[in-house]
Order: sequence, then C-alpha cells, then structure tokens
Amino acid sequence: MLIYPIIGLAPIDGVTDAVFRQIVDECSHPGVLYTEFIPVNGLVLGKPAITKMLLRHQTKTPIFAQLLGNETDNFYNAAMIVLNAGFDGIDINMGCLDNNIVKRGMGAALILQPKLAQAIIKTVKKAVSDWGKRSVPVSVKTRTGYDKPITTEWIRRLLAAGPDIITLHGRTYVQKYAGKADWEEIAKAAAIVRRTKTKFFGNGDIKSMEEAKKKITDYQIDGVLIGRSVFGNPWFFSGHSPTPKEKIKILYRHCQLFNHYFPAGDFRSLRKHFVWYVKSLSHAADLKNRLMKTENLEDVRKILKN
Repeated sequence: MLIYPIIGLAPIDGVTDAVFRQIVDECSHPGVLYTEFIPVNGLVLGKPAITKMLLRHQTKTPIFAQLLGNETDNFYNAAMIVLNAGFDGIDINMGCLDNNIVKRGMGAALILQPKLAQAIIKTVKKAVSDWGKRSVPVSVKTRTGYDKPITTEWIRRLLAAGPDIITLHGRTYVQKYAGKADWEEIAKAAAIVRRTKTKFFGNGDIKSMEEAKKKITDYQIDGVLIGRSVFGNPWFFSGHSPTPKEKIKILYRHCQLFNHYFPAGDFRSLRKHFVWYVKSLSHAADLKNRLMKTENLEDVRKILKN
C-alpha cells in the first residue's frame, strides 16, 4: 500500500535490480521501489534472463514491476505474470532513452504513438481487473515530449486511458540527461492531473531529501522518484551521511547479495557500483582500479581487507 506523499526509488535500467533494491531498502526504506524495465516479449516467452528480473526480497516496501514493450497482447500476459509474482504495482515504461529500444517503437517512442500508449494502459488495467485478487495500481513513467515538450497534450492523452499514477521526468527524449530537468513543465502536468483521480509524481535532478520534500510542497504533487542521486548512496532516503567504513561495508554487502541472487551472474556488472561507492573516499582512485579487476566475491574481500 502506498502512503502519500511518496519519495521513492525510480526505475533505472541496469541499476535497480533485486540486489540494489534490497540494499536501498535496508539502508533507508524509500516509499516505493521499482524494478528496472522488464521486456514483456521476453517475459511472456519465459526467457530465463528476463524471468530472473522478477526476483525480489521480502519487504513491506511496495515494489512496482516496470514493463517495456509495444504489443498489447504481450502486455496483458506479462501483467498477469507480474501480478502472480506478487508485485504491488505495474509501471509502463514510456520514457526509455535507449536508441535500439526507441527505434523498435518502445519506451519514449510511445510518446509519438498516443493511441497505442492508451491501448497499452487500458490493456494492463484490464489484466488487473481480470486477475481480480486485489487492487494493484497501474502507473506510467514518461517524459515531457519526444523532440520538444508537448506536456499538456501528452498528459491529457495519458489521462484519457485512466492510469492510477503518472510519473513525469522533466526532459524530452532528445535531451536525454542534458541540461536541467524542467520543473515548470512538470508543474503544467501537475495542474492538469490534480483535477483527476490519478496521482502524479515528478522526477529529475533532485539531490537531497530536503529538496524532494520541497518539490512535493512547492509543486503540490503526490510524490517524487529519485534516480541518479541514489547511485552509491543507498542511504539517500534516510538523509544519513555514511562514513567511509559504512560505504566499504555496504559495497561488500552488495557483492554478497549479488552472489545470492545471481550465483552464475557476470561479476563485472558490479563495477559501476564500485565506482559510485568509492568515488568520495580519500583513496578512491587506487581502490577503484583494484576493484575494477575483481571477478568474484573473494577478490573483493581481499582488497577490502587490506
């Protein structure tokens, strides 16, 4: 159950896997957690690598599964799989920046296909209704436009399909992460959504819990999702400033959990996390260089022990 206002962890491809979600939850208990995007086609086909994306830890913190695709039938079937897996909400990715995904008409490309976007929302809502075991919110995470902001038009199109939550990142697809998130565009959307039953979250460039709370108050929104500011800082939602010893301890904990969830996984996928965890430490450069050569938990243990 979501308790508003929400300050939660945004879905981030290649980052918010089961390991990172558990680490963040253990360190600072956000209001909601999201998976990285899960391709509906692969999930419906039962591909092992995709199915593993449904792994989750036991927690009272709501976890939303984010689905990616552009075929309504597969969204319906994928939604059923997610619901049976026990997730607390379903988010539809309409903002992914990956060029290969966008070229295939998914993610941010759905901004250019409003009728299909509406059909996908309605399909997922129908799946939740047909499943019928409990109330599960359907949300959409998107951007202000494709090559230019079309916030007012786009938000109204989404609202016509009746999502329970809309999260808006304050940049267009073309902007990627360049410049600053445009919170005035988010304000435009908030003013429209406020007159409906749909909840509304803002997203983009929030650096602290104080700023998150201020954004919620200033823009009269139901919550915010935090992305890049949590990299290497799973304590974000508590406001705690970790000591170097705490950072090293959680780095090792992250590696242990990776082995638990993905015993046959590629350990090199952790290297980005190593960079984030050690970047502010006094001996960051040397430690990073040694960690980047590790291939297993024992390698990490030896380095951190010294």
